Amino acid sequence: MNETKLVGGLGSLIDRINGLETASGDTMRFGLWVEPEHCNPTSEIYETHPEWTLHVRVDDQVYPRIQQRNQHVLNLGLGDVQEHLIRVIGDVIASHNIAYVKWDSNKAMDQMPTPSTAHAYMLGLYRVLENLTRRFPDILWEGCASGGGRFDPGLLYYFPGSWTSDNTDPADRLYIQSGISLVYPPSSMSGHIASIPSQHSHRNTPLEFRAHVAMMCGSFGLELDPDLLTEAEKSQVKSWISLSERIAPFIVLGDLYRLATPDKSNWPAFMYLTRDGSELVLLAYQLLNRINNAVPPIRLQGLDPKARYEVEDGETYAGDTLMNVGLRLAWKGDHDSRVLFVRRAT
Repeated sequence: MNETKLVGGLGSLIDRINGLETASGDTMRFGLWVEPEHCNPTSEIYETHPEWTLHVRVDDQVYPRIQQRNQHVLNLGLGDVQEHLIRVIGDVIASHNIAYVKWDSNKAMDQMPTPSTAHAYMLGLYRVLENLTRRFPDILWEGCASGGGRFDPGLLYYFPGSWTSDNTDPADRLYIQSGISLVYPPSSMSGHIASIPSQHSHRNTPLEFRAHVAMMCGSFGLELDPDLLTEAEKSQVKSWISLSERIAPFIVLGDLYRLATPDKSNWPAFMYLTRDGSELVLLAYQLLNRINNAVPPIRLQGLDPKARYEVEDGETYAGDTLMNVGLRLAWKGDHDSRVLFVRRAT
């Protein structure tokens, strides 16, 4: 541990974070963000075992190792590398009070000496993760690879969720999250409220819109500097955290209906219905403000046509009315959004 960079060591930092109290009276829980598949050229592991990195050797000639992001890629196809990661990561988790681990990988495999290297690498990675996730079943594991670069079924076997994309612009995220939901469950996606202007699109969007888009995901978070928020925004963030906790069971356990998708509509809408059909949450959005444009109604799906449903803080409708006539929402300006809860009344 480099205590010049982390004064007091990791344990001291973890104790400070875990000692922070939230507004609800709970305490914070510490999460660790790691990138263990790579190493820097000045690291102890590279100086001791340069042969552990991916490189090309022909006869006795070793070709120059290529760096990207000032990193080399460890060859996880090697048993020694696997054992090293199992031991080092396992020791850190076992000796500290850690609740969450984000496993990142920002450099692609390169300089592979044989065609089978990539296959051996992935099998080795699976072995490492099998050991660690079995040893620490209560840890919340999240996958990441330059965003959603390794959002795949193999890693979702070990990680219940994956960072969906480094692009946190909410307008773009609607397309990304809608597309991923065609293959993977919404519970596996992670979404955050990010700062503006977006570091990718340089676009400014309302804080509420950013929050409502992030709530489409099973894991909801914040990437905001509290010192830059107004008192009103801080109050809003608290309410959105509470709202996300209310929405989460629908996202994780409910059935998703893509009522309108951003690739086909300026008014995308997504509905999450409980398995017994008694309750739903509707997340609806307006991407751009259209002048003199007939806004289509939002027609719900999966309801009992003969039952009656109550829109929270609103009217009561028959199921067939909600599915065939639909709801009409009043929109204001670019990047507007709504969250509605509906429950079966009779």
